[in-house]
Amino acid sequence: MDNTYFDNYCFVCGKDNPQGLKIAVRYEEAEMAAVTELTLPKEYQGWTEVIHGGILATLLDELMAHAVWKFAGPGVTLGMEVRFHKPLKPEEKIRVRGVLQPANSSRRQAEAEIIRLADGQKIASGKSKFLLLEKKDSGRGD
Repeated sequence: MDNTYFDNYCFVCGKDNPQGLKIAVRYEEAEMAAVTELTLPKEYQGWTEVIHGGILATLLDELMAHAVWKFAGPGVTLGMEVRFHKPLKPEEKIRVRGVLQPANSSRRQAEAEIIRLADGQKIASGKSKFLLLEKKDSGRGD
C-alpha cells in the first residue's frame, strides 16, 4: 500500500499493531479481488461461542477497501451495508473476499463475503461505497 496513507498500524492488516489481526492479503487481478484466510480466537466473540458481528463487519470493510486501493486507488468508505447469514464460532477457518465493482465515477463500489471453509457456508456479506482520494490508472479502462 501507498506509504502516504499507510503506516503498518491498521487494526486489521497492520504488522506493527500489537493488538491487531495482522492478516495477509493476496490479490486476484482478473477478478479485481482481495482475499485472506484466517481464524478468529475466542477473544473476538460476542455471545457465547459466536464471533462478534462488529469484527465480521470490520473484516468485510477491510477486504473491500483492499480491493479498492489495489485496483482503483486510495479511498475512504462512505457507507456500508452488512448482512449476517450464519453464526461463526471461534477458531473456525474462514475466507474473506472483497471485489471491486466496475467503475461508475469517483465513487466506487465493492462487495465482500465471508465463507466458512469447513462447509462452504456464507457467514456474512457486505456492499460498500468508497470515495476515491486520488484515481489510479489501472490500464483497464476503469
